Amino acid sequence: MMLFSDIVQLSLQNLRLHKVRSVLTSLGVIFGVGSVIAMLAISEGAKRKALEQIEAMGIDKIIVYSKKPPSAGAGVSSSRTSRIDAYGLSAVDRRKILELDNIERITRVRDARKKILKGLDRMDLKLVGVDRDFLEDSASGMVAGRWFSGLDFHSPQNICVIGSNVKRKLFPLGARDVIGAPIRVEGQVFRVIGVLHNDIGATYPEVGNPNDMILIPFPTSEILYGNYAYTDDGTGIRVTLIDYDVFLLKIRNLEYIDNTARRLINYLGKSHSKVKDWEVIVPLDLLKQREATQNIFTIVMSSIAGISLIVGGIGIMNIMLASVFERRKEIGTRRALGAQKVDILLQFLIETVSLTSLGGLLGVILGIGISQIITYYAGMPTVYSLWSIVASMLISSLVGVIFGTYPAWQAAQQNPITVLRAE
Repeated sequence: MMLFSDIVQLSLQNLRLHKVRSVLTSLGVIFGVGSVIAMLAISEGAKRKALEQIEAMGIDKIIVYSKKPPSAGAGVSSSRTSRIDAYGLSAVDRRKILELDNIERITRVRDARKKILKGLDRMDLKLVGVDRDFLEDSASGMVAGRWFSGLDFHSPQNICVIGSNVKRKLFPLGARDVIGAPIRVEGQVFRVIGVLHNDIGATYPEVGNPNDMILIPFPTSEILYGNYAYTDDGTGIRVTLIDYDVFLLKIRNLEYIDNTARRLINYLGKSHSKVKDWEVIVPLDLLKQREATQNIFTIVMSSIAGISLIVGGIGIMNIMLASVFERRKEIGTRRALGAQKVDILLQFLIETVSLTSLGGLLGVILGIGISQIITYYAGMPTVYSLWSIVASMLISSLVGVIFGTYPAWQAAQQNPITVLRAE
């Protein structure tokens, strides 16, 4: 029997002598591994982005928000139609919800429903009244200036904290220091005292992302705007009566959050029995559901990509079988010179595994490259992990063993006398 090192050297030398065929043979594995890496990276990136957005809401929170029912509004006859929309969460709801055992606090959020203009252009921004705990409960951070102090809530002033997108949209490009700058909103002027940024995409129903908000202390909002807003949609004046748009409920004990949510839903169902003008979101439940869904999605994507690996393995087996037929003279000569069946089997098996391993390595590089291109041009987050790379390499080598064994066995079974006589 030949030395194993000599068999390896002989196998690699044969691959070097047929470089083009070797590369073409490996293409199936290259694209198979590349697609596995890329799909796993895309799936994991999408999963993490979705989970981050849910986690940004706070897994220790329950979100309750006012939802306008289809029947809201009552028409009043005039030359132009006027309508009053009264719905949503009330001060009574806030007081009753605070009585639930597992509620630590409620952070109130109310959209003032005012037009925010830059010149004559209306901006997609919101003027929002919030409680002092909003910065913490929304997982936002200050990037300039300061957040509201306790004094700002006891002695209301026309001050505001703006989101990072508000700064970008309302102030000149490149403006750095906006602290102290005025912002005019429908006759009121607010002085900027700080800039916040939410970098994990927290988005709340009805009010949106903190980065798109001009935030004012809740007492200031009540003094200036009360619980109503007037809007003119061209057909008439619409009056919206609403106490609160969103409640952010901080939970004391996360273990009992589902029970607290059920009690909350039961209370709201009774207190708003005439019409359902509210909704409840439990981020922790959403997190669990999304994780399960994304895991299934990852398995499906990986399975689809894995099919290309199987196709690549079949292609390699076909090429190696053809190679056995082409190299019958070589096999017969080596057998006549004393090579044993196991030497021939190992040689062809090493050639196949080398091809698939090389294809796996090139496939990993291709998959990472595709992921980077997708991230750069499409803006989609992609995450490729060490385990997916190692697993892809191992699987590609395993494909070589599985689909290379039969051709290697066929080569080892060649009868040297018959082969040499045929040549």
